Amino acid sequence: MKRLLCVALVTVSSFANADDVGDADRLLAARDYGKALPIYQRLAEAGNAQAQLRLGEMYWFGDGTPSDLNKAAQWFQKSAAAGNADAAASLASLKRRETHGSDITYWTTAYQGEDLVSGKFACKAPAVPAVSRTTADIKAVNTSIKDWRDCYNGFVENVNAALPPGKMIPAEVLDMMTPAEAQQAQRHLDQVYNKVIADARRDAQALTAREEAWLKETERYVSAENQRNAVAKDDAMRLQRRMADERRETYRDPYGR
Repeated sequence: MKRLLCVALVTVSSFANADDVGDADRLLAARDYGKALPIYQRLAEAGNAQAQLRLGEMYWFGDGTPSDLNKAAQWFQKSAAAGNADAAASLASLKRRETHGSDITYWTTAYQGEDLVSGKFACKAPAVPAVSRTTADIKAVNTSIKDWRDCYNGFVENVNAALPPGKMIPAEVLDMMTPAEAQQAQRHLDQVYNKVIADARRDAQALTAREEAWLKETERYVSAENQRNAVAKDDAMRLQRRMADERRETYRDPYGR
């Protein structure tokens, strides 16, 4: 009888714990961390695996308490030992930080957008002269500008494909981050992308200005040359006509015919 009574009491206690976990979960969802934390703490210390998982997450995320990854790992370990698969996965993520912590540092502080401006996306602006005076030079400048424009358009497509900032962070790295680290990475990437885009826009505007100035001066030169050639041609034709007239005058028929 005592055993049955004991079982009954344990069963009632389990239901009570389940209700308490549900209450704490609702408080957590509402971000009422100050009320959720002590409930999880009490239940976790009593051996509730789900509460141990949630308590570990609160220590990991810094919800209602300073972030403490050591305490988070301890509670994940206890919950995982009780068979909680989510706790085991969270514990594995924490352990990966021990060997891959540099990946977090890279995305939160060191990344400078190398993949956006290197290799085939390293678009070096061509040298544009003040004016071109030969057909060959005009063709060469046009080709260099076209090659740069093709590269630049590819760069733009690559940047657009990488947006929004943070999209390119590997999932396994995000999985290791605390929320504070994820926010820091987002801020850092925003700054990097803004700088890369601003630099590219500035370079494109500068090249466009040089191209417009080159076109204007080259067209002016070509027009002037065409006019000089036309004048020279007219002068040559007038000279030919005058010479022809002089020849006719020289060889006039002495009989007036």
